[in-house]
Amino acid sequence: MLNAVINATPSALIVVDAAGIISHIYITGRPQTSLALFIGKSFTRIIRLIFDTHNSQLIYNTFRSCQTSQQPTAINQLKHNSRRHLTEYFDCDFTPAPEQNVIIFFKNVTEAVLLQEEFFTITEQHDTLNQELCTAMANLDFHLMDLEHAHKKLSALYRITAIVQKTVNEQEVLTEILDGITRELGFTNAAILLLDPESQELVNKAHRGYNDKIRIPLGKGVTGYAALHRELVYVPDVSADERYIPGTTDAFSEVAIPLIVNDQVIGVLDVETSEDRVLKAYDLDLLRSLASQIAMTIDHANHVTQACIQASTDGLTNLYNYRHFQTILAQEFKRAHRYKRPLALLMIDIDYFKHYNDINGHRYGDDALKAVADLVRQYCRDTDFVFRYGGEEFVVLLPETTIAEAHIIAERIRKAIAEYPFQNSNNQPGGALTVSIGIAGYPDDANSETELIDAADAALYSAKRSTRNRSCLYSSDVS
Repeated sequence: MLNAVINATPSALIVVDAAGIISHIYITGRPQTSLALFIGKSFTRIIRLIFDTHNSQLIYNTFRSCQTSQQPTAINQLKHNSRRHLTEYFDCDFTPAPEQNVIIFFKNVTEAVLLQEEFFTITEQHDTLNQELCTAMANLDFHLMDLEHAHKKLSALYRITAIVQKTVNEQEVLTEILDGITRELGFTNAAILLLDPESQELVNKAHRGYNDKIRIPLGKGVTGYAALHRELVYVPDVSADERYIPGTTDAFSEVAIPLIVNDQVIGVLDVETSEDRVLKAYDLDLLRSLASQIAMTIDHANHVTQACIQASTDGLTNLYNYRHFQTILAQEFKRAHRYKRPLALLMIDIDYFKHYNDINGHRYGDDALKAVADLVRQYCRDTDFVFRYGGEEFVVLLPETTIAEAHIIAERIRKAIAEYPFQNSNNQPGGALTVSIGIAGYPDDANSETELIDAADAALYSAKRSTRNRSCLYSSDVS
């Protein structure tokens, strides 16, 4: 029962006696033989080695309060900065036991806390969008339309603003917007063209009735003119306008409205109608109002997507971060275990990086970290995952890869980095900036995610203890 509780979540259970001495200890993923050195040690000394002064004092005071009062107590979401400079959160429960013993349960709740913070951020963004919708609806010029057109406008606005509650995928957002325009307003030919900042072309991203491969240079055609001049353009008869670029087979009239966010044109909403559908003044007014909301909806979806990317990416190297590593490792390990497939892990550490920083300064140190990240990514395959583990350490997760195959990749990475012309690398021990790499794999070296990390870490430190600038396979001799 105890193992089931402990293994259900990253946690530790410690029993401390009346004298403050650890009598029992259990930690997720750690064999009891490796924990024996903690038995008989001072609980106060151990927590001071792990936590900073403030947190260790808080834990000690709570432990003594529980011991004295014989009442359960707890510390929720204790913030802890690890030695790898990673922020973690713990729930700590203190329960009195006979003879003034205290049972202390540490549970790692980092992922839950970070997900909660991200949820609050997205909720705030959603509330802002709803406020913008209310403002847009309040400003509608109802007296220019009859009730039928007002109803259509509100229905279309509601459908568009409700999209981001279902998805933030750009293509799905654009498709849903066009569904709203065609279903609620009866247009059969409609398209959303987004501006490519590099080519300065309007690209057809979603449409009903248009050519899929339309690309229109900024300033060309009716849509390009609307984007360049940032104004609605209405052409009652396209055959009489030399700017017209055919988009549909039965076009008679065309209206193009620029999509503008924060004073920047991001694209154009384009509608073409046949001769039997005459556009009225209220149609143009309606499309102008919709374009404003469409632009905000697209921008919001892109913002949420970028926020999700940033939440899983290291800002300096653009590699996946430690948090995303934990997620991907869990997924890939589960898949490897289920289908009996190999999974390899590389743990990479820059040799003498503190020396490099001290000699050259942190700006060159950051440049070196980015260059190492690029080289590691370059010499990995598209199916591999590359992460910044923390500080000057990197991790590569290699699905469907044996230890022998992983060793070949590790050597390619190591040699490429050793030969790279880093700034002032000749001042490093050995005359070059190099890396050491630890290699471990499932199922040969580990039966769990934690064991796989520990095995790769042990292999890395074996490489660091020898010559450095080498890759080392895990074996029981280096554990």
